[in-house]
Amino acid sequence: MSLKEFYQNFQNKKVQFIELTRGYTLLTSAAPWFIAAAAASVSSHFYSDVKVKLFTTFLSFIAIICIHLAVNLFDDYIDVNKKLKEGIPLDKVKFEDKVRNKAGLIINGTYSLKTVRIILGVLFGTGILAGIYFTALYGWIIPFYAILAGVLSILYPISSKFYSSEIITGLIFGPLLIMGTYTALTGLYLNKLFIMSIAVGLIIVVLLHTHNIMDFDYDKQNGKNTLCTLIGSKKGALAALAVEILTAYLIIIYLAFTKQFSYWILASIALTLPLSIKLIVSLNDYNNIKDVNFTPKWYLGPMENWSKIKGEHIEYFMYRFYIARNLGFIFCIILALVCFLQ
Repeated sequence: MSLKEFYQNFQNKKVQFIELTRGYTLLTSAAPWFIAAAAASVSSHFYSDVKVKLFTTFLSFIAIICIHLAVNLFDDYIDVNKKLKEGIPLDKVKFEDKVRNKAGLIINGTYSLKTVRIILGVLFGTGILAGIYFTALYGWIIPFYAILAGVLSILYPISSKFYSSEIITGLIFGPLLIMGTYTALTGLYLNKLFIMSIAVGLIIVVLLHTHNIMDFDYDKQNGKNTLCTLIGSKKGALAALAVEILTAYLIIIYLAFTKQFSYWILASIALTLPLSIKLIVSLNDYNNIKDVNFTPKWYLGPMENWSKIKGEHIEYFMYRFYIARNLGFIFCIILALVCFLQ
């Protein structure tokens, strides 16, 4: 095999792995991690042993990525297994989530169930070993965060039965991820960071809530319980999304005016407000079935693979998904900069 062929094969495998594990969602976990890492890096405790802290910072990032990808894959693995137990052959398994081709590479045989189990073992195993290492450094508090996050992750595939998927998502990618990472890097607890993590959790929930608004009719018909279906209407669900964003912004304003962080923290509101407004307006257009031309703009953040998305005629979904995702990412990166420069 030539070097060019090797590289092309590697690229193909990478693309497949990202699709298998839904790697495009990693910004959801990477963005909050930056906040915790930034806050930890300016802690006096961080400089007690810089070499060790740099290693633990890198390790925490790898662990979070592995666990996130593992949970994504585990969700698809569980759903495929349910279909198989119903007596449906693997090549006949279908899911309604056509936008992200749910479990597509498992169903078409690109990855066998055995291979998927091995990948899950490696991903979860990496996260667990990292957790053991951090426990050796800082004691029981690390397993507390890890076990709680693990239990919530395992419950997530069945969370829709109890209208709790939004709550679980907000807890995992807000307080648990941020405070768990900060503690893993410093051994400390920071109250003002916990308050900030609640705002982050709400902004991350906006992404899932956006998805659920666009899936409202299907979820309602098939008995899937989300916050949107609990509210009972698309209009009410959109109002709830606006409240989530507003509450996150109010928390940031509180942190600024109580001087727990510098007033620069308000930039997280100012710079993401256009995205928030655009998201709400666009979802309102969706709810009212308006014919809209979807054109990516620089101020809305990156919208990768747009030509492919248009070719598959799913721009109506991905345009709003990208705005919600970019809203959360930009919000978190600004907060990370504020923590670092505090």
